[in-house]
Amino acid sequence: MTSLTQAPETGTAAPTPPRSDETVRTNRLARFTPYGLVGPALLAFAVVLGYPMVRLVWLSVQDFGPRSLFTGEAPFVGLGNFTRVLGDSDFWAVLLRTLIVSVACVAALMVIGFLLASLLRQVSSWARVMLSVCLVLVWAMPMVSASMIWRWLFEPQYGVLNWVLTQLKVFGDFSAHDWFGSPGQALFLIIALIVWKGLPFVALTLYAAMGQIPDDLYEAAGLDGAGRWSMARHVTLPILGPVLAVLVLLEVIWSVNSFTPFWVLTQGGPDGGTTTLGVYSYLEAFTRNDYGGGAAIAIITVILLAALAVLYVRRLFAQGEVTG
Repeated sequence: MTSLTQAPETGTAAPTPPRSDETVRTNRLARFTPYGLVGPALLAFAVVLGYPMVRLVWLSVQDFGPRSLFTGEAPFVGLGNFTRVLGDSDFWAVLLRTLIVSVACVAALMVIGFLLASLLRQVSSWARVMLSVCLVLVWAMPMVSASMIWRWLFEPQYGVLNWVLTQLKVFGDFSAHDWFGSPGQALFLIIALIVWKGLPFVALTLYAAMGQIPDDLYEAAGLDGAGRWSMARHVTLPILGPVLAVLVLLEVIWSVNSFTPFWVLTQGGPDGGTTTLGVYSYLEAFTRNDYGGGAAIAIITVILLAALAVLYVRRLFAQGEVTG
């Protein structure tokens, strides 16, 4: 006996009841609500960041010099500024130096930051609080103030480090040693300053991420006979992969765009030995009064960083799909 509620088998699907106008409006509203929430922020970014970028691009294709400041006239040169910059051997030397500085800073930040974050998890609570406070104070210090303190520490005549090394009587007389007179030593000190200033962000971020790793994983690894280094390699680092990826990308961008420590400590000297892309763009624009050339260098820097970010993120997504 066939149930009265069972639909007869006619070979065709039962017609879908028409949706009401209220349902259609609700679905449409739900579809466009995220865009409405994000819209004001995107508009603010477009005004605050978009206009300066458009203005910079327009300046990079003009022959904008000191005369243009008074007359307001700047001839259009197209890609002439970019061709001239890319054809300059100094640009490639600066680009290579910027790459070396970025690799050194990021590598040191990741290694020291990971070790410091691991230390924060091992020490007692009061030591963790004191160390965290010190890190936050370093992080909160303005870069200009940090650079001036660094300059005073390594000052040739009255620097604290020179006095300490001289008093130790192990390395000889450093009472008049000029650390910023040699490009190699000056670049090393600037890298040390960038690492010292950026270390709190990396260490505290990794410490927070480590706190989200379940202790069961470490207990299981310990039962299998894994030591600390083995746990760090096979448990901690794989789980921290996404966080480390974001930190590496951010630190690369910040290292390439670093300007204050280079300018306060050496102003790109001696003999251009500490000039990076940020300093090179500033010198081209405000020392040589070639504002179009300085804008072109800035645009090239943005393009390089954007290309690196896109390739890096795409590789991370590809690795995630393979492992997933």
